[in-house]
Amino acid sequence: MASAVAIIFFHSGMAVSVAAAAVVEQTFVVSQVNMTHLCKEALVTVVNGQHPGPAIEVTEGDSVAVLLVNKSPYNITIHWHGVKQWLNCWADGVPMVTQRPILPNHNFTYRFNIVGHEGTLWWHAHVPFLRATLHGALIIRPRHGASSYPFPKPHREVPIIVGDWWELDLPQVDWNMKHGSYDFFASGSTINGKLGDLFNCSGVPEDNYVLDVEPGKTYLLRVINAGLFPEFYLKIAGHKFTVVAADALYVSPYTTDVIAIAPGETVDALVVANAPPGRYYMVALPNQAPLPDTQTPEYTTRGMVRYSRNHSSGANGGAAALMSTHGAKEEEKDEGSSGDVAVAPEMPDHHDTITSFYFHSNLTSLHHPLVPQRVDEHLFIVLGLGSVCKHGRQSCKRGIKMRPSSLQT
Repeated sequence: MASAVAIIFFHSGMAVSVAAAAVVEQTFVVSQVNMTHLCKEALVTVVNGQHPGPAIEVTEGDSVAVLLVNKSPYNITIHWHGVKQWLNCWADGVPMVTQRPILPNHNFTYRFNIVGHEGTLWWHAHVPFLRATLHGALIIRPRHGASSYPFPKPHREVPIIVGDWWELDLPQVDWNMKHGSYDFFASGSTINGKLGDLFNCSGVPEDNYVLDVEPGKTYLLRVINAGLFPEFYLKIAGHKFTVVAADALYVSPYTTDVIAIAPGETVDALVVANAPPGRYYMVALPNQAPLPDTQTPEYTTRGMVRYSRNHSSGANGGAAALMSTHGAKEEEKDEGSSGDVAVAPEMPDHHDTITSFYFHSNLTSLHHPLVPQRVDEHLFIVLGLGSVCKHGRQSCKRGIKMRPSSLQT
C-alpha cells in the first residue's frame, strides 16, 4: 500500500518562509505480509507493505502528523528516534510511559515538530524486536533548501538502511529472551531490505541492492543501522566517504574509507563517483567483541555500486536499487553482462573494535559552542559490562546487562 502524503501551508499577513509553515502528513498502516527469503516464507510485520518502511521527508521547522492504523495482531507504538519532543513527550512512542500502546484494529495520530535538527534520523516500533521490521528513514533538510548545506550540494541523496532478516516470530523471541532463553539469532543481514547475492535459495542468489551512479557525480548516503544488536563496518571498494553529519548534527568533514555505525545510529556521508567505470561492492560487516566475550552468529551483507555507461539511465531520480551479499571475497570474480569484474573492498576483522574507536573519535561538531573554562570538580567514571544469568545459572549465552557505574572524585 502506498503511503499517503500531504503538505499543508498556512498563510498570515506577515511574510513567512513557506517551508517553515508546512505540515507533513503521512499514513502508516501496520499489517502482516508474507515474504520469502532463503527458500522460506515468513510472516513479517511491516508499514505500508514495505521493508524498510516509507521515508518521511521534511524541512527543519515543519510539523509532522502521522496517522497509524494498526491492522497487526500486536500492540504497537512508533518512536521518532532522536527527535527532540519539546513539551510533547506524549508523541515519543514509549509504551506505558508516554502513551498507551495502539491496540489491534485501533488508530492513533502522532503530532510533533521538527526543530533544531538537520540531517538523518529514523523511526521504528518501540515494541521490542518488532523494530527489526517496523522502521524507516526520517530525512530533515535545511529550511533554506539543499543549497544551504554546509557541504557541496549532492547530485542525489540515497538512504542506506543496514538491518537484519529474521525468520522467527519476533514478539516470541522477545518473550523468550525476557525469560532467560537466548539462543535466537537473525538469519542474515540486509541493505535496504535486500539480503544479497552471497545468500542463496537452492543455489539461486538473493537479490542485491544496486546503486547506479554517474561518473563525477557526488552522492549523499544517509546511512542508518536498524539492526537489533551489531555495530556494522561499511565500505565501498575503490571509494572514500566524507562524513558530514551524525544523528542529524553536522560534523567537521572527515574523510575515511570505512564507516562504523552502531545500532540506532545514523551517519551522513558524501561519496564521489570518481573511480574507473565498473562495479564496486558496498559491504556491511558486523563486528563483535573478541573472546572471551560470547560469540554469536553474525552475517556480512553487501550491495553494489554500479557506474552507468549511459548517463541518462542514472539521472531519472528516485531511490537507488541496491543489492547485498553474505561475504566479500568470493564474488570478486563475478563478471557483469559487460564483462567487467566486480571489485570487493578489504574489510576490517570482525573482532576489530579499534576501527570503531578511531572512527567515532574523529567525529567533532562543525559548530564549536562555548564551554566553561573553569572546572569545579573532576569526576572519574567507570562503566562495567558483565553477564547476569537468571535462575542462578553459572553461564548464559546472552542477557548482558550494564552494571551500575561507579563515580570517583
